[in-house]
Amino acid sequence: MADARKVADRLTDAVVAEDLSAVTGCYSSDAVVIAPEGTFKGWDQIAEFFTAWFDPFSELTVEVGTKAQWGDQALDEWSLSCMNSGSLELPTGETVPATGKRITVRGADICTVDGGVITEHHMYYDQAEVLGQLGLLPD
Repeated sequence: MADARKVADRLTDAVVAEDLSAVTGCYSSDAVVIAPEGTFKGWDQIAEFFTAWFDPFSELTVEVGTKAQWGDQALDEWSLSCMNSGSLELPTGETVPATGKRITVRGADICTVDGGVITEHHMYYDQAEVLGQLGLLPD
């Protein structure tokens, strides 16, 4: 059995480096990412999901608080900090210019690993918290 913890840590390092090739390399070709934005299947859709974060946000840092592993699953509870330095596509489809604001997002994820790569990744964070910190929620 692959060490799920090592794979999850490798993914965190790739995200912080904003290295899309390294990120997708952590997943199997038919992996599934389930996030607040939706379900993303396979390398192309997973790359689109991470690009949607990498393009509008820069200076990513991630602090992982709780780390756990149960067999083929790794859990991370994390805090991500980044600067909104590019235009952002809202869930409504509207595109808004960069706010220049630094945000902090708290969340957790669970990765299932098989053969040294992630086959299923569930990510949990509050989209409304992100939009609120950017000043993009209606009053």
